[in-house]
Amino acid sequence: MGWLNRLRAARLRRTSPWQAALADLPAWLEPSWRLSAPHEYEGIPTDAFFFARAAEGLLRFFDAVRHSGRPCALPSNAADSVWHAWLRRDPTGLERFCRRHIGIAVPHVERTGLAPSALLHTFAACCARDGVKPGTMRLPALFALDAGLRMPGGHGYWNRAGEIRYAHLNERGRGMWRARPHPELALAVLVAHGLVAPQILAAHERRRALATDGSSCGGMAFADGDACSDGGAGDGGSDGGCSCGSSCGGGGGD
Repeated sequence: MGWLNRLRAARLRRTSPWQAALADLPAWLEPSWRLSAPHEYEGIPTDAFFFARAAEGLLRFFDAVRHSGRPCALPSNAADSVWHAWLRRDPTGLERFCRRHIGIAVPHVERTGLAPSALLHTFAACCARDGVKPGTMRLPALFALDAGLRMPGGHGYWNRAGEIRYAHLNERGRGMWRARPHPELALAVLVAHGLVAPQILAAHERRRALATDGSSCGGMAFADGDACSDGGAGDGGSDGGCSCGSSCGGGGGD
């Protein structure tokens, strides 16, 4: 399977919108990441295709920070693993790379230093950059990355009828069956920011009302009723409680 993953990685590098930036990654980065990432992210795959996807995800995040101009939260541990490997080895080179390919330097901010709106900033920027329209049921590529790669302990996001659901992925990179509405990306919040069409919220509330009327236990809790806080893991994850849905983040640039 190694040759197949290398073939898929090469194809991704050729066809990615970030082709030039991926070609300019330092030669040492992938082998250095392969050695360091498993110590920080237990069970992370270290094949060539995973690295290429994770590196592309990091570039998407840097671009989202530039587009947003505000602090953003990174919703992918896979992308974060590449960022950390690069920061350990050559933070100055990373800053030069960002200025060359993104147009700004992106400072690394720990999760505890991020405002609750940082994840919303990322989501809005990614929707704009990916061309996700308010009426579509599509998830921005960066938010789908960890679940698509089955990143152990990663951040899983899914779009269900316009509602963004989240779960802390398990050791096999799965968790869709445990996904709950994410409070920072609640439908009402997304509608208020023009990211979801109002009729989607109205339809969701009608379905919720019908489910509540037809069952003594009601339906699944709506986003605003899912009491989550920053810093947990979600649905029995290793951190306890619910997750904020991001690893760390980047500042608004300079």
